[in-house]
Amino acid sequence: MSDSQSVTKPLKHAEDLDLVDRAMDGDDDAVRHFQSEYQPTLERVLMSRGVEKSQACDLVADVMAECFGAGKKGSTRPLLEKFEGRSSLSTWLIRITWNRWLDLKRRDKFHGELPDYEDEDGRGGDKFDRIQGDDLEEDLLDDDLSDLMSNAIQKAFSSLDPDVLLMLKLSYLHNISQTVIARMWQCDQTRVSRALTSAREQIAVETMNAIKQADPDLVIEWDDFMRLCAAGIEL
Repeated sequence: MSDSQSVTKPLKHAEDLDLVDRAMDGDDDAVRHFQSEYQPTLERVLMSRGVEKSQACDLVADVMAECFGAGKKGSTRPLLEKFEGRSSLSTWLIRITWNRWLDLKRRDKFHGELPDYEDEDGRGGDKFDRIQGDDLEEDLLDDDLSDLMSNAIQKAFSSLDPDVLLMLKLSYLHNISQTVIARMWQCDQTRVSRALTSAREQIAVETMNAIKQADPDLVIEWDDFMRLCAAGIEL
């Protein structure tokens, strides 16, 4: 069993997983630490994105209650049971909380009758979750966040060696093979491959560092950055 757990629980977030496990087992110290560590953080993140303090506090209080199974509709499955350690606990909670806020905004903006579906009886869940999410993504990719991400990625690219930057452009923008690039630089293809891999890692690190410096309360990871870019953010 211990071998199985070592496979499913990434070492990178072992401390977060341990905290969640202890909190779910009723460890008072773990529960207190969880609340004191993440409740103010989530409130600050929402307020940094322009949410009023009272609304941020109310929403975060609801999310914290859901973490232990105390939803508005009564006892529900604790939200923390869904945490698998694929990202940090802070990133995971921020994503959930921000999506809760976007959902509230979407509901406030929606007017009229909800659409009906032919297979209504066979489809459960909230009808709002089945409305196309274009407005949702537009809200998510607000100008403030777009500017922050744009500045961070530009700073990361500017940190690259000019030759490596040119290799990246040839490879990813113009689909030039590494073999051809190696001929252009008169070097081994392995060197090109290592240079591209190192450049990607450097971009990720430098981008996250720039975001942290610009907005310490916005705790996102590289995977979240790429997800936002894929959603259509203008950089």
